Amino acid sequence: MNLKSNVIPTWCPGCNDYLLMSGIDQALSQLDIKKENIVLVFDIGCIGNMADFFSTYGIHTLHGRCLPTALGVKLHNPKLTVIAIGGDGGIYGEGLNHLIATARGNYDIKVLVANNQLYSLTTGQTSPTTPKGSKTKSTPLGSVSVPVDAVALVKTANADVMAKSIDGRQPKEIIDSIKEAVSTPGFALLDFRQVCVTFGKQLNS
Repeated sequence: MNLKSNVIPTWCPGCNDYLLMSGIDQALSQLDIKKENIVLVFDIGCIGNMADFFSTYGIHTLHGRCLPTALGVKLHNPKLTVIAIGGDGGIYGEGLNHLIATARGNYDIKVLVANNQLYSLTTGQTSPTTPKGSKTKSTPLGSVSVPVDAVALVKTANADVMAKSIDGRQPKEIIDSIKEAVSTPGFALLDFRQVCVTFGKQLNS
């Protein structure tokens, strides 16, 4: 089963989001979930462009608001497989309180985060996961903030939920982790570590 639409992706050449998109497609296809029972809920950002690239039901939400939207869908129809997809800015910044609340309630939605440690759609400003001291477009003297460790934070909020950090450049690991998350009852967070091929070089400055 191919869940991809006919819209050609517009990410930068070599973007890790291509791997995540393919991983979602392959994982859900291998799990043999009917297309009409899948709802993908997207945040804003580079990863949010994926909303056009799938042929499933989907919602493109406001920045930081994909989790409450996904939860509303799941509460309305618990039989659906609901996956919220966003970046480190939307999920760990604007939407951090929604992430904690959803994890605390152990609601049966899966959260996939493309974590490249930057706000890349707006050309590389500091995000909640940018390493301390990094010189970015918005922090030319170095970031003063300690980065958010989302997996540890979620496990602190609810030790019983699934929360994992995944190498977002390893196709098999991506597929296997998504299959595990979707097959696990309750809330699940998958933090996919990425490198922005266009703006990520500044993190090494």
